[in-house]
Amino acid sequence: MPEAGTRKRALYALIAVLALMQGGCLLALAGVAGGAAATGYFYYKGRVYRDFPACFTDVHNAVRAALLDLNFVIFNEETHDGKATFLTKTTNGKKVRIYLDCLHSPIPAEGLLTRVSIRVACFGDEAISARIFDQVAFRLSHPAPAAPAPPGPPSVVTPPPIQPTGFQTTEPKLAPAKKN
Repeated sequence: MPEAGTRKRALYALIAVLALMQGGCLLALAGVAGGAAATGYFYYKGRVYRDFPACFTDVHNAVRAALLDLNFVIFNEETHDGKATFLTKTTNGKKVRIYLDCLHSPIPAEGLLTRVSIRVACFGDEAISARIFDQVAFRLSHPAPAAPAPPGPPSVVTPPPIQPTGFQTTEPKLAPAKKN
């Protein structure tokens, strides 16, 4: 008896597929699936990354300095457990998300490296990402000068003591009054 139920279900599934094919719905379904796959692919390709053989702190400081060099306003910055995220916008309003991850290099001599990933809007913008990567690389090779030490308390300058000269000056005379 279970075989009869299985055959009925298979027959119903076959009839449903044939009905979809006759109505053109199967092609529409295939088109929707293809569009979703293409959208997913472009979203995946929108996040580009570059690895920098430098410690996390140096790369974090370089990314921050690079964004400020390029006049990006940093709206949000989060750092925790060897990961960091920056959020900023382009001049035309596209969101730029920058992710930092501390990784072990596959080359033992390099030790740790930091991966910087950039996503501009949903599907990325290679020109903007490349410009930010280039500025980060520049900042890693030319770090910002160390901040000057905070100023200490102002030094108090005491005037030299008044030396007695041994003579007294007289008060100046008053100007003559004008008569009307």
